[in-house]
Amino acid sequence: MRSSGLMAGAVLALIGMAALMVRGPRRTRPRVAITEVEPLPLPDADDLWRWIQALNAFGPRMTASPAHAQAVDYLAAELESLGLQVHRLPHRIQRWTPQHCAVQLDDGTPIAVAAPYPYSGQTDAQGVHGRLVWLASARQMDAARDAIAVVQVDPVALSRAKAAMVFQRRTVLPDAGADFTRDEVMPILAPLVDPHLLVRARKAGVRAVICVFAGLSDALARDQVLPFTTPWMDCPALWVDQAAGNALRAAAQAGRSATLVLQAERTEAMTDSLHAVLPGQVRGESILVNTHTDGPNACEENGSAGLLALAAAFAKRPRRRDMVFVFASGHFQIPQFTDRGQATMAWLRAHPQWWDGKGRHARAVACLTLEHLGCMEWKDRPGRGAPQPTGRLEREIVYATNPVMEQVYRAAVAGRSKLRSVVVAPRFSALFLGEGASPYLCGIPGIGLVPGPDYLCQQLPNGGLERLDAGFAWQQVQSFARALAMLDAMAADTIGAATPALDRPLQRLRAVFSG
Repeated sequence: MRSSGLMAGAVLALIGMAALMVRGPRRTRPRVAITEVEPLPLPDADDLWRWIQALNAFGPRMTASPAHAQAVDYLAAELESLGLQVHRLPHRIQRWTPQHCAVQLDDGTPIAVAAPYPYSGQTDAQGVHGRLVWLASARQMDAARDAIAVVQVDPVALSRAKAAMVFQRRTVLPDAGADFTRDEVMPILAPLVDPHLLVRARKAGVRAVICVFAGLSDALARDQVLPFTTPWMDCPALWVDQAAGNALRAAAQAGRSATLVLQAERTEAMTDSLHAVLPGQVRGESILVNTHTDGPNACEENGSAGLLALAAAFAKRPRRRDMVFVFASGHFQIPQFTDRGQATMAWLRAHPQWWDGKGRHARAVACLTLEHLGCMEWKDRPGRGAPQPTGRLEREIVYATNPVMEQVYRAAVAGRSKLRSVVVAPRFSALFLGEGASPYLCGIPGIGLVPGPDYLCQQLPNGGLERLDAGFAWQQVQSFARALAMLDAMAADTIGAATPALDRPLQRLRAVFSG
């Protein structure tokens, strides 16, 4: 998810909320006839789970790392074993790899570090030394000139009201239990809401920054890879948990100093995005199916396993349209791949022949996006010191970017025994979560699965594989297989266009009057 537009997007969201309070009833598109799907030759749950396990076995697959390269090669080999021709799109980036980090007070007292701040900066083995300055606001960086700033990053509580600023909620399935609850904390959001924090620190002459994960247990704060949306900042920064933050605040108020070490390596590295095509009977139209391949754990990112299953199933049956399976690299270093949308945008720009409909190019009539399969819910519990399983399915945030896509998703999940979906549309294009953002920005209607568990961006022992449910993952993939078959049977005019977000008012007005 991109964060460069989050603050501006939040302002637009407030304006949009006011507008929504005064506008008339929402015009809805008439229900369309959805062709019942024959049983699909989908690989079984054990096969899908083997793919998920195999990807996780490579370890954290951070962008352009050796483990990531091995995982991409594995995916290419699996696609080729299914009889598909694999095409590679190479990307050259400057890869940042942290090696050692530490914080020590001037009396030798060590301060526990939760995680390095990705692509923030680096020091030598001696680190940087300076007085500690506690900042009540990250906007006050000038107060920490030539010092080490300590900044508290408060959690984002995504209440229903705040969620309404980000999403237009279409429906909840199977019942209201899938909806956002009051003041629900999503740890992934807090580090993303201020993408310019380190830019201000560097301009103010701050030597280094220590960010405090406020309100999280030490176990949940540990080894989070956040934010993943910022470029190289040339300002070394680390994360600490609340207890360490309290100690640093007391030290700063006592006029103490500290040494911060963040040894890291910056090297030029190559990484590949992949795509493979199952040709259809009628040329000129396509359906995209996409995900990304980089991530720190078993769920982030295992969407590739779902794409393998879909490719295996649809290779065995007739297809009306070309089906293009896109495995994008770059989600965990988006700024080096694109200035708009997410990592898939780099692939879309390189391969317009598969989607833009110009000249002899195929026109993409739909896109399906799969991310974070099989996640179970784990939440911080006061007094227990670490996240615990709740026994519930993690909420499936599902984008349906026009009314027909919502209808298709409803039909595709019918009969599922494991379902907890909140179906949404984006209020503002800059606040679209997940790799479905780029196709949406290109006007392609879609359905995108992007659950957001608290551990989504956290490096965990064994990748946190035990936090996933194989049966849940398989039912999610089964639903997307059904959706793919339904969309392939529909006429393009019936599918329609993506409904524009509120920051694209002219396009949205046209969509309203065109039904």
